Amino acid sequence: MFERAKRVGQLVSSNVESLLDKASDPRKLLLLLRAEIEDNIVSLQGERSRAQRKAERLAEAAKAKAAVAEEWTAKAKVAVDKGREDLARAALLARESDRTLAAELKADAEAAKAELGEIDTAMAELEAKRAEALARLDAMPAPAKAAEKPAAPASRTASRLDGVEAMEKRMDFSAQRQPDLSAADVDAEIARMEQESAIEAEIAAMAGKVRSGGKARGKTRKG
Repeated sequence: MFERAKRVGQLVSSNVESLLDKASDPRKLLLLLRAEIEDNIVSLQGERSRAQRKAERLAEAAKAKAAVAEEWTAKAKVAVDKGREDLARAALLARESDRTLAAELKADAEAAKAELGEIDTAMAELEAKRAEALARLDAMPAPAKAAEKPAAPASRTASRLDGVEAMEKRMDFSAQRQPDLSAADVDAEIARMEQESAIEAEIAAMAGKVRSGGKARGKTRKG
């Protein structure tokens, strides 16, 4: 990805006017530039399709995991009704774990969407640069027939050797998180304790409702 991003950036930022001023054969240079731009556009189209599929897949996975997470709440209530607060506690811990995973999947889906946007921007910029090269080619006088024949195959070969052969598989645009380990450990431990406190409070509330319901039913029978 880094090699491709670098090459695309060079193509987009290239000053065609300046390049032509320095070129011994301006027409050949424009043909090379056009061919390399087109190769990169084709390659980015494949990257775009993969990024779109990835974003859609992650979004669906996040939605499904979030739904599964909320099912644990009902299961915890059933466990409390049966006097199994240990099972209720385990169910709520599982719920929090699934909620965390769902949030991570959602964040990954957003990152994939951002990658898709960056690819679209790069493609649009390359299309503009391609149009510029084509306009300059059209403005140039037609070359002699003898010089015209080797131009197309030479440009294709040179562009592939220069721009396509070294293409690497595109990596995710999202940066890898590298937090300070000691600080992360402290933060994770505090978050775990807060989660346990919240779960204990939720179980207590569930148990209180069960006890209240039982007392109410008992008074009704006596009446």
